[in-house]
Amino acid sequence: MASVRCKLARYLEDLEDVDLKKFKMHLEDYPPQKGCTALPRGQTEKADHVDLATLMIDFNGEEKAWAMAVWIFAAINRRDLYEKAKRDEPEWGEWKEDKNAHVSVECREGSLEEEWMGLLGYLSRISICKKKEDYCKKYRRHVRSRFQCIKDRNARLGESVNLNKRYTRLRLVKEHQSQQEREHELRAIGRTSAKMRDGPVSSMNLDLLFEPEDQHSEPVHTVVLQGSAGIGKTILARKIMLDWASETLYQDRFDYLFYIHCREVSLGMRRSLGDLMVSCCPDQKPPICKIVRKPSRILFLMDGFDELQGAFDEHTEALCTDWRKVERGDILLSSLIRKRLLPEASLLITTRPVALEKLQHLLDRPRHVEVLGFSEAKKKEYFFKYFSDEQQAREAFRLTQENEVLFTMCFIPLVCWIVCTGLQQQMDSGKSLAQTSKTTTAVYIFFLSSLMQSRGGSQKHHVSANLRGLCSLAADGIWNQKILFEEGDLRNHGLQKADVSAFLRVNLFQKEVDCEKFYNFIHMTFQEFFAAMYYLLEEEKQWGTKNMPAGHSELPNRDVTVLLENYGKFEKGYLIFVVRFLFGLINQERTSYLEKKLSCKISQEIRLELLKWIEAKAKARMLQTQPSQLELFYCLYEMQEEAFVQRAMDNFPQIKINLSTRMDYVVSSFCIENCHSVESLSLRLLHDSPKEEEEEEEEEEDVGHCHVDQFHCSDRLTLFSPSSFLPISRSVTCYLTPSFCRGLLSVLSTKQSLTELNISDYTLGDTGMKVLCEMLQNPGCNIQRLRLRRCCLSHRCCAHVSSALSSSQTLVELDLSHNALADCGVGLVCVGLRHAFCNLQKLWLVNCCLTSTCCVDLAFVLSTSQSLTRLYVGENALGDSGVGILSEKAKHPQCNLQKLGLENSGLTSDCCPALSSVLSANQNLTHLYLRGNALGDIGVKLLCKGLLHPSCKLQLLELDNCSLTSHCCWDLSTLLTSNRSLQQLSLGGNELGDLGVTLFCEVLRQQGCVLRCLRLCKMYFNYATICALETLQEEKPELTIVFEPSQ
Repeated sequence: MASVRCKLARYLEDLEDVDLKKFKMHLEDYPPQKGCTALPRGQTEKADHVDLATLMIDFNGEEKAWAMAVWIFAAINRRDLYEKAKRDEPEWGEWKEDKNAHVSVECREGSLEEEWMGLLGYLSRISICKKKEDYCKKYRRHVRSRFQCIKDRNARLGESVNLNKRYTRLRLVKEHQSQQEREHELRAIGRTSAKMRDGPVSSMNLDLLFEPEDQHSEPVHTVVLQGSAGIGKTILARKIMLDWASETLYQDRFDYLFYIHCREVSLGMRRSLGDLMVSCCPDQKPPICKIVRKPSRILFLMDGFDELQGAFDEHTEALCTDWRKVERGDILLSSLIRKRLLPEASLLITTRPVALEKLQHLLDRPRHVEVLGFSEAKKKEYFFKYFSDEQQAREAFRLTQENEVLFTMCFIPLVCWIVCTGLQQQMDSGKSLAQTSKTTTAVYIFFLSSLMQSRGGSQKHHVSANLRGLCSLAADGIWNQKILFEEGDLRNHGLQKADVSAFLRVNLFQKEVDCEKFYNFIHMTFQEFFAAMYYLLEEEKQWGTKNMPAGHSELPNRDVTVLLENYGKFEKGYLIFVVRFLFGLINQERTSYLEKKLSCKISQEIRLELLKWIEAKAKARMLQTQPSQLELFYCLYEMQEEAFVQRAMDNFPQIKINLSTRMDYVVSSFCIENCHSVESLSLRLLHDSPKEEEEEEEEEEDVGHCHVDQFHCSDRLTLFSPSSFLPISRSVTCYLTPSFCRGLLSVLSTKQSLTELNISDYTLGDTGMKVLCEMLQNPGCNIQRLRLRRCCLSHRCCAHVSSALSSSQTLVELDLSHNALADCGVGLVCVGLRHAFCNLQKLWLVNCCLTSTCCVDLAFVLSTSQSLTRLYVGENALGDSGVGILSEKAKHPQCNLQKLGLENSGLTSDCCPALSSVLSANQNLTHLYLRGNALGDIGVKLLCKGLLHPSCKLQLLELDNCSLTSHCCWDLSTLLTSNRSLQQLSLGGNELGDLGVTLFCEVLRQQGCVLRCLRLCKMYFNYATICALETLQEEKPELTIVFEPSQ
């Protein structure tokens, strides 16, 4: 049993640096009334977790030290450690008894022979326990020796790295990826980083993996660790083995941990589970029989389930239940997973998400934990662990952090290692780190050339030939969705065993341990990279089919047209990164670099073909799911050749992209910056529109009844928040910082063809608004329509808005809805609206915290502005008095107002006389939105007086949810027969009753009625009324009636 000091040290080891500092602070300030002695700061300041545990016990004894730790865990909000320490608290009386236990032989009556037999039996039992304990220690030493070091992929013979010194803690969460995310796992690099946001996640520590959720939950016996390729699952598995062997993990739960590499087992010879366990032990005769007698004390760590070969569904009847029985590898592991073999044993399984479907139906109540890679802080920690020189680490991290794309991808440990390796090579060669590029292709090219060069420059031709074989092998695997290759596959592509050994040495190609006939690329992205090179390497006279062995299979088609035609058709998207790498590799600088370093010539002939492909996809009216415009932009971004990109972007007059990650923004900005002929820009996510705006789009764009912002007219940019569709907390700063937003606006200000900008739902703020207003005043800016809903604006930015309005003669539409501008802010905006140079035609101020106070300024604008024709001020507390003020000026002969939105403005029938006078006096007014106001039947009667006036030209009237009953139907019926302009009437959500609606049906049948649309949404009628409405619809097909269908 581990000592109290060891247990306490393990708890303290789980504390992050910040939490450890807080723990020390509480130790120094521990309340004396709790009966414990506080520790002096001089001794705790530099103490690590082991020293701290020792100090606590030295000053207060074991029992009080434990109590101090439990109290402090609660004080620093580490409830996980608090609850675990409470559960694991030793029984102090028993603890002391165990410590002071000694063997006592009690003399009793009886023969001397009986006494000796009893003593010998007792000593025998002690000897057996001692042997078991000795073998446990021996096995732990073996595991510690096996797992304490790891080899870097580019390590020379004999080189290794201490795992504890290199390992950087990974983020683990209980949630796992959705179905769609699992299907697109291969696109994880640079895009899965959205998962690394600082939003709230239920992170989990390793020591809690098998702990139940609460006291009432069932024990956890199976844990699935899932994560994308290269995310660190295998290193994490090795770290678990090492920590257990070092007695810092699962000491009270498991006596034995056995590491099983699924790929090795599935490809290896037939054997039993006992044989498999023996292969993990330091000798050939371990006490397996005694070990399996307590299967609940065993943990099988199965690494790489996704690499397991075998059809699991076909062997349910052949499952193994005897650990001594010899079986195929897949049957053996399937039996373990299905709990047919040692069902009491615990399992820890690592897998890629793509294999979850196959694994899920085999398991019984598993716990799923997702490996998310490095947090922002752990990226930095990894750099400082990788570089032995602190100055080099700081410089490398600073450079990578400045390069947003690379830094984003570094949440994946494999990519982080590649970047660090490349930077280390640059430093060792004395070259400038500024030469390191920012795309995946550039990083892989540098990594490849560094490893290939390590073989020496005297075998360049041999390297070139092997590289070609490697590329054709990769392409063959991509087309056949194959990641494991036999020696026969290698021979078919001109690769001999000796050649592969050389590649193993430089770790471009990994040889399977104990499975000599099978090989695979060290990572899927490398296979995709080499597959792309296959289409670009120029043929050499010395290299061709004549050098291939007899009986070789036909090489993959090198026609890039075939590749591009099949792009996006593969279920797992294997070709997506191949095509991206294709674009990245034809960059002329990289082509020259490869030719110089590896003597391999990259063909430039396909440049025109790739350009034509981009042109064809850009001109397609409706792009399929693959490739999306954003995916095409990723290809162009990977190329990083501005002349080519500009030529390609000339084919994108209309751009519509959904953005979700920081990398999406980087890629989009790069392509937009190089697009000089864009007419319609829409970088957006779907978002609900206010009703009156839908009416605008219905009329101007003729797209029917629209319920989302779908912009089809020209010259516009839309940016909607990622939080509009991602299931996360509303925080857009995770993706778009204010500085980045300003950079994007700077790019857009140079596009003179751009006429609409929508950055709704972004935390632009008053500071960002100032930058935007400066852009609007730029003579080269031609923005005509500006939408800024929910941008966290206040009255402080309104002076800048006013300046922009008074100086920009192009701006004709402005939407500031859902910003807390208040009355004082709108007053400042009105100053700009009254300026002679202001040509604004449409203004949205919906839900801007306004009252009747602002109506004086707005009314003055109505009477003086020659351009303003549409004003939407709904969802503000204007009240009857505010509308009365607006109505007085709306009757002014100079008022050109055509559409007025007053929905949910706290109105009653008291304002209706004023509105009625506007209807009878202002012949320009055609649309009036009054939904959500308690006008009542009396209010409608008053409105009808104005509507019946010969001068009234109103075309649309919205009276939804206005507290109307059947008593108003006679007035409305009179209106419908007499008014010659009203074409749309909306009455949804009112209690008109069957009688009132039947009256409408009779009136609408008359020839003199010009109404074209009647909306009766959220109203329910009897069968006869519904029949009357349906009959009317048939009799007058030109009349649209919207109502709830019969149930």
